[in-house]
Amino acid sequence: MADTDLAHEWTQLQSQLLTQVIEHDDLSFSYDPHTNEFSGLHIVGGVDISYPRTNPDHAIVALSILSFPSLTLLHQTTFQVSIDVPYIAGFLAFREIHAYKQAFASLQAERPDLMPQILLVDGNGTLHPRRFGSACHLGIELNIPTIGVAKNLLHFDDLSHVGAKELKGVFRDGTREVELKGRSGSVYGRAVRPPGLASNPVFVSTGHRVSLDTAVRVVRACSKVRVPEPIRVADQQSRKIAQTIESIVP
Repeated sequence: MADTDLAHEWTQLQSQLLTQVIEHDDLSFSYDPHTNEFSGLHIVGGVDISYPRTNPDHAIVALSILSFPSLTLLHQTTFQVSIDVPYIAGFLAFREIHAYKQAFASLQAERPDLMPQILLVDGNGTLHPRRFGSACHLGIELNIPTIGVAKNLLHFDDLSHVGAKELKGVFRDGTREVELKGRSGSVYGRAVRPPGLASNPVFVSTGHRVSLDTAVRVVRACSKVRVPEPIRVADQQSRKIAQTIESIVP
């Protein structure tokens, strides 16, 4: 099937699945604004996929499970899978969703007691031209609360007036977060300044079953450096395996 036909088919499917996205808190834990603490949150997860430069159709997916609030690694699952779905901008989830689902099936079989209460996804949720990025897709497929956390700002028409360089300048002035609002008035997510002195933000958006306010609070509570720990740990593992594969391929 031609890429244009796939894009049309996937656009229709995204529109259908978008109606199932829950953008308010539907969680097994709560947040107390008076104490600035979460109650009942014990297990958080993060997912990341890396591709060896020598084989872009070979993916390494890593799922990390951490305790909360200590952020101690409890379990990690990694999978190497071949991906035959083409990459089309705006439809990354269709390329990666089956690899993510394999990792969760393995976790369910090996350690069902460690299923995360909320999952941080290396990618976007509602911060997407159709408000349906990878974090939304994965949340719907698994029916778990998900948060999109992107390292780079996704540019699309309604948000084209927002620039990453300008945001970095804002954060140098001490601003903690900036609402990412399109010309249409739609709020897609927030740019969030990391802990410490860094001014390079991460871009947080609702995935599924969590409000944007809570998503930002969870990301902050899980962050020691720029990238929140559940994703950072998963990213380290997937990159390590990808680099090993690169080193042995002639």
